[in-house]
Amino acid sequence: MDQQYSAALLAANAQLYVLRNRRQKERPSTGVWPQKVNAVSQESATTPLVTLPAHLGWESVAVTAVLRRQADPQNAAKETAVPPPASTATPQPAAENHQPQHKDWVKLYPDIGLGMLRQEKTAPGRLWLMLRLLDQDGQGAMPLETINQRLTHPTANLRLCGKRQLRNLLKAGEGIFWTRDREYLWLRSAARVAAALGVRRLTGKPVALPLAALLGGIGDFRAHLYAAFHSGRAKETPRGQRMPPVARKTLTRLSGVGASSQRSYEARVGLYPLPNYAIGEQFMAAVAEKRAWQQGQALFKLKDYRGQQGRAGSTYLAWQLPNSYASKHPRRPKGRQKRINQALKDLVIKGTPGNVAEQIEAQPAGREKRYYALAKEAVQQSGRSSRPVYWRQTAHGRCALWQVLEGR
Repeated sequence: MDQQYSAALLAANAQLYVLRNRRQKERPSTGVWPQKVNAVSQESATTPLVTLPAHLGWESVAVTAVLRRQADPQNAAKETAVPPPASTATPQPAAENHQPQHKDWVKLYPDIGLGMLRQEKTAPGRLWLMLRLLDQDGQGAMPLETINQRLTHPTANLRLCGKRQLRNLLKAGEGIFWTRDREYLWLRSAARVAAALGVRRLTGKPVALPLAALLGGIGDFRAHLYAAFHSGRAKETPRGQRMPPVARKTLTRLSGVGASSQRSYEARVGLYPLPNYAIGEQFMAAVAEKRAWQQGQALFKLKDYRGQQGRAGSTYLAWQLPNSYASKHPRRPKGRQKRINQALKDLVIKGTPGNVAEQIEAQPAGREKRYYALAKEAVQQSGRSSRPVYWRQTAHGRCALWQVLEGR
């Protein structure tokens, strides 16, 4: 067996010497081996290859590789192929987007907006909302250099003010809306901001404040904060949204904005009041005197010519109620509002720094609810309330009519 193997090995070596000499003569000057050889060479090379082992012994790796390439020209072409040279053309870099994409609205809790108005912190409060808009990942920490580039650069699409004004705003909102050092700014949570502004509890639904309200003038921003309170008060009913009446004095107590400024804000955002009227008992002298003591100059006589309240031609006692206001902002889901209220409650119980606790105690508490969108709710409440309750009967483009139920 060893003699046969040695004879086969010697024959293969002799054939390899012949092939090597022939290939050296045919090899081009570029040093790349030709991919095609004549049929005689291929047949003579592959014939002994079939009878040979996986390799031809010690120091025969190179010879074996030559035979393998001749046996499979396609694989040899893949192994010896020279990659095409890289293009000499200078690649064009992708256009850099220096203005990252962002939402066109920011979530606002109306009670926080009223707190900004009441504490006269609307300017730093607007910056706080703008920074919350930029902090889309919710990290809460932002480099001051990034804030300067995004909000003060002349070509920035979110330019809010100049660098000097930004420094003033950062100083005015320190400890209320954020904390900072020389490099970073840390935004405070909604609960801590609400506590710092003297807010007891977040009520109603949050609204989507448009980006235009932040980038416009400070007067427009204040008007949107005022209008956001009305948007968050809307009640959803099977018949659509219902806006409970609210008096000017109540709005002044909640927002710190006088009646004349309220009308100015309403004109800025196109918020028009809807008058409300309550329909009481049929007119009688004794009842009219009692109602006059209760309602004052708001009382008047209403004659029902069409019989919408009872018999046609009857006269009823009626009086004007506070106005209602339409919703100007889209409403957002409450989300984490329950947790924020719990955190706000904990902050009040544990105590807050400075005079914030005094502000919270001085804030007027909410009054007993009197206006209901459905008659069922008004009837249920009338047995527990000592004051009259109202439910909305009908409305058209100019006013809304309410029915009254006396309390216990």
